[in-house]
This record gives sequence, structure tokens and C-alpha cells, in this order.
Amino acid sequence: MSLPASIVASVPVFGTMFKLEEKDEFEAINAWPAAMIMASFIWFTAAVLLGISMPLVQMLGLDTSLFYTAITAHGAAMAFPYVFQLMMGVGLHRSGGCLGKPVTGIIPALAFWFMNIGGILFTIAILMGLKISYAVMYPLPIVGVQTGQWSMTSVVIGFSGIALILLTVILLFPLQVIKMLFFDKERAELVLNRRTLGDPGMLGMAMSAFVLLIMGSPLLVVASAVLLFLYGLVPFAWIAWAADPMVFQFVFYIFAHNLMEAMAIMVVSAVYATLPLYLADGTRELYSKKMANLALWILLITSVTSFFHHFYTMFPALPSALSYHGNIMSWGTAVGAAITIFTISMTIWKHGLRADVGVMAVLMGFVLYILDGASAIVTSTVAWSYQLHGTMWQAGHTMAVLVAMSMMWMGVLLHHYPVLTGRVVDPTKGKWFVALYTIGAIGVSYSFLAAGAAGMPRRFASWNQEGWMTYGYLILFFGLMLALSMVIFFITIAGSRAIDTTRVTAPAE
Repeated sequence: MSLPASIVASVPVFGTMFKLEEKDEFEAINAWPAAMIMASFIWFTAAVLLGISMPLVQMLGLDTSLFYTAITAHGAAMAFPYVFQLMMGVGLHRSGGCLGKPVTGIIPALAFWFMNIGGILFTIAILMGLKISYAVMYPLPIVGVQTGQWSMTSVVIGFSGIALILLTVILLFPLQVIKMLFFDKERAELVLNRRTLGDPGMLGMAMSAFVLLIMGSPLLVVASAVLLFLYGLVPFAWIAWAADPMVFQFVFYIFAHNLMEAMAIMVVSAVYATLPLYLADGTRELYSKKMANLALWILLITSVTSFFHHFYTMFPALPSALSYHGNIMSWGTAVGAAITIFTISMTIWKHGLRADVGVMAVLMGFVLYILDGASAIVTSTVAWSYQLHGTMWQAGHTMAVLVAMSMMWMGVLLHHYPVLTGRVVDPTKGKWFVALYTIGAIGVSYSFLAAGAAGMPRRFASWNQEGWMTYGYLILFFGLMLALSMVIFFITIAGSRAIDTTRVTAPAE
């Protein structure tokens, strides 16, 4: 048994959900992805508990420091150790089965350890008092030290954790995808459902890998310079250029916005790849592969520079034309989304659909993603940004896109689960998960958006002002529904049963 398979087998509860068979002919594509997926759900459980605690802190009138600790830890766990790591595990497994390339070696191993050790270090820093926003703006972490809100030690530990996470997201994962796409040798016994770069299911993977690598490199350079100073290896004068708020803010948003876009392109490509496998007439083809690829190219071109819409307050440092350019490009992504909606709808209309729980989770996650896209169009509009960007609307947009992508990846995971573990899930229980998750996600998202439209600030610990606690009750109610849906998901996975036939009959796409 390989190291990652042993790691999964040794973890109580969560390990049993993703334990590989002792004699696993596909261990080369199963082991590290299974470890990543298992770890992501451990982080998700922590994120859900922290998310529920935030309205409870408000309602019970507890110390506001608990709220800021919870919101910082919740955002940190949700974005990277959960959603990105889930995407990384399922995405690499999908690539391995499509290309016949193993997910082995030093790169996936480092990706697993760096992501999870980085998450642990960042969590330790948060528990030590570091309470920075998801949008990390330098020099605010240092300002917190100077004002006595947290220690420099917590900053060093926190930034060390962030550095490991960034190395995984910007460097290790993209390099592993590129390596599998262009350099590794195919192993015929690992090919489950062959796909090429001409297929939208693999084209999106390639696009996302290069976007993360190229658009994330400036942040990696700047963050590395700052980290060298925090470690005391170089004087501040040497890295003053990197600590300039303007420089740091630009490279952060170039990365952060394109991170979400890259994840969106990757999950849309996974939808394109999974949907044909559940068509009622057995066609296994999209309505139009060319239209699907066109949608991906439009999403890529429009999303790369749409990050400018975040700089609506930077006049005259940023020419107003660039903010409006970001606004226009954000609206342009809707064209790619519209083509995707058309392609998916026509595929189902023409060929019918077998309503398996996995594909239904994928499609309902896509519906959530489109609903979130509508809120993104609003907040990317320059005039509206002045009113909404600093409110719960923007927090709701960020949360909604993560929740939507999470559901899509869980749907793809349910499709892959028989290949990954040799077991199948109960479809009846799975449908309850899909229904409750959909209702809970829509409810939470629109509660956030309504709160933002009412003027409720983000990262604000006094919801009882201006009658905002009403939104807190709604967030708690729908948040508990989301939590219940995940309990059902875990029960469904834990209750899976072994399949009798060879796992090649349940191919990864």
C-alpha cells in the first residue's frame, strides 16, 4: 500500500469514506487524489462549524473577538484547504483517467503536504490572534502588530502558512497538470475514458493551469520578498518595493480574481465532460463541442483582465478607463456563461438525461454558479461597486461562488467515487443531499446579498444595529440546512457498498 493510501486508511471516520481497496489496479491515479479529497472534507467540516458559530456569537452577545476569529478561520479553511483541495483531488483524478497518466511522484506529494501544513500554520496564527481579511492587504498585518492587536510571531507563522498554500495553488498543482498533459507517458491500463486537448473537458484543465501559473507568479514573487523580510533574512529596504500597498494590492487581485476564474473554467470543463456520460440515449456527446470550446475561450479572454473592477476606489492612481474595462470584461464573461447554458440545455433537450445523483449535483451546482454570476455582474459595475463592494453583498458573492463550485465538484466526485474506492452510493440519500444543499445555498447566498443591499458591512461584529440581526437569523437557518445536507452527504458516502463488477465499467471521464 502506498503512502497516500496508508494516510487515508489511518484517518478515523473520513478515512473510511475514501479508503482504497487493498488490491487497487488504479492506485496510481487514486491514492493522492483520495488523500486530498479526504483532507478537504475535514477542513470543510471545520469551516461549516465556524460558519454557524458566527451568527451564534452575534445572537448570544459573546465577545466580538470570537466573531473575528471565526470569520477569519472560516474564510481561510473554506477557500483553499477545502474548495481548492477538493478541486485539486477530483481534477487530478479526472485527468489521470482521461489521459492514462499516473498521479504519483514528488509534485502531488508536496501539493498535499504544503496545502494542509499551510492551512494548519495559518489556523495556528489565527488562534494566536491574527485576524486579517480574506483579501490580504499589506501593510495591514503589520499595522495590527503596531497597534497591539496581534503579535509579529503570529504574522510570521500566518504568512508561512499562506506561502505554502500559494506554492501549491500557483506552482505545484499547475505544474502537475501541465506535466500530465504534455510530458508524462501514457499507461494504457490507466486510460478509463480517453480525452484530448480538443475536448472541452481537458481544454479547461489546461487553461486553468496556465492561468494560475502565469497570473499567480507576480504574487509569488512579491510574497516571497515579504517573507524573506519577516524571516529576518534581508533588510526592509531591500523589499520596500514589494511592501508598497499599491504593488501588493495589484498583484493580490491579479491572482485572487483569476484564481476564482481559473477554478470556474476548470469546473465548467468538468461539467462538459461529465454531462455526456449521463445522456439517456447513450450518445455521450455534447450538443456542440465547438460551442463548448468557444465558451471556454470567451471565459478565459474576458476573465483575465476583469480584475480591474476591484480598483474602483483607486482614482487617480488607476485610470478610470481600466476600471470600466474591468466592468466590461466582467459583463463579457456572461457571454461565455450564456453559451455554456445553451450548450448544456440543448444537450439535455436533444438526448435526454439519466437523473443520477452525481450529474444532478453537478447541474444544480451550475445553477448556483449562474445565480452567483448575476450578483457578480452587479458588484463589478463601477457605480454599484461604491455602494456594495465593502458590504455583505461582496462577502455573499465570494461565499456563493465557493459553495457553487463545491457542489459541482462534489457531483463530479460522486461520479468518480466507484473508480476511486470500488464502492457505489445510495442514490436516494444522495438526492436528499442535492435538494437540501441547493435550498440552503440559495438561501444563504441571497441572505448575504440582501444584507449587503441594506448596507450591512462585511466583517462587522454588531449585526443588531439597524435591524441587521434579521439577516443573521436567515443566514443561520439556511446555514444549518447546508450543514444538514453535508451530514447526509457524509452518511451517503459512509454507507456506500462494494460493487461486484470491474471498476472499468464506472469510468472516470
